[in-house]
Amino acid sequence: MNINELEEWYLKHHRKLVFRESREPYKIWVSEIMLQQTQVDTVLPFFERFIKMYPTVFELANTYEDSLHKAVEGLGYYRRFRYMLKAAKVIVETYDGVFPSTYKEVLALPGIGKYTAGAIMSIAYNMPYSALDGNVIRVLSRYLNVSDDMRIEKHRKALDAINQKYIEESTPYIYTQAMMELGALVCRPKNPKCEKCPLNEYCQAFEQGIQDQLPMLSKLKEKKELNYITLIMRNHDDIYVYKREEELLKGMYLYPQFESESIYQVISDLEEKGTSIEVIDQLKTYKHVFTHLVWHMSVYEVRIISGGNHLPYERIKFSDIDRIPMAIAHRKIKI
Repeated sequence: MNINELEEWYLKHHRKLVFRESREPYKIWVSEIMLQQTQVDTVLPFFERFIKMYPTVFELANTYEDSLHKAVEGLGYYRRFRYMLKAAKVIVETYDGVFPSTYKEVLALPGIGKYTAGAIMSIAYNMPYSALDGNVIRVLSRYLNVSDDMRIEKHRKALDAINQKYIEESTPYIYTQAMMELGALVCRPKNPKCEKCPLNEYCQAFEQGIQDQLPMLSKLKEKKELNYITLIMRNHDDIYVYKREEELLKGMYLYPQFESESIYQVISDLEEKGTSIEVIDQLKTYKHVFTHLVWHMSVYEVRIISGGNHLPYERIKFSDIDRIPMAIAHRKIKI
């Protein structure tokens, strides 16, 4: 690989992104966590607000989980931020607030895997550690004409080893960002701009005209679909919500919802538990798509007639609904 041309291309053409203005390990870490399974354009406003709220790891370590969830409401994959809070506490308690500077120490932090550790070490510390994400997999698969299924771990490990050899011959902090940027701007999943690629002279996929066939990714399982009755439960000026404990959306607030396709079944089930409700209005049906799951939510606005004290939910003022960290699946419900 002509690494010099790649790095020169990056220095000339890369996007001026706010999290690239600093090589401070804390900010690189925050940006890499936010960018996990999330588009750059989505992350940018969140990153700027986040750094204003938590300018150093000390402020982050001292925040509450609900406050952190509220700060990142809408980004999804909230487990990464619970781990981020745990990692911030480790950095403060174990390293006196100084971000660790060895690969082993960084990899040991909660919520940090090989990719994130490699990105931090290479970008922040200019150390040669591979950071293999989807963009890099696509670039290398096409450049080397690797037709192995990249959903299989052993094939990703083999490509990671190749990427490690390349980064050892490079300027790590430039190489890692150059490969990511090349995948995002030029070597795109569809309609790659091969004529503008600094690697096209030796790219095997480009030479054979098979760019659109790589990387090889086996078909994912179909998403499981769930049907819910979702209730906007009013009690005078109050409304009921609950904090989810299941791993998906853990720590975020939701309106009460029941896996059912019948509002009448839900009414009956609640009456058996001592709570009577009256339907005020049938709102629209919402759909929310997760990575492996689809929620179909038929939303009803209801009024508590009796037995509200039997409900296992939190009762809050309706005017406070915007102050709590709510899952975007329910935040988008218009009342």
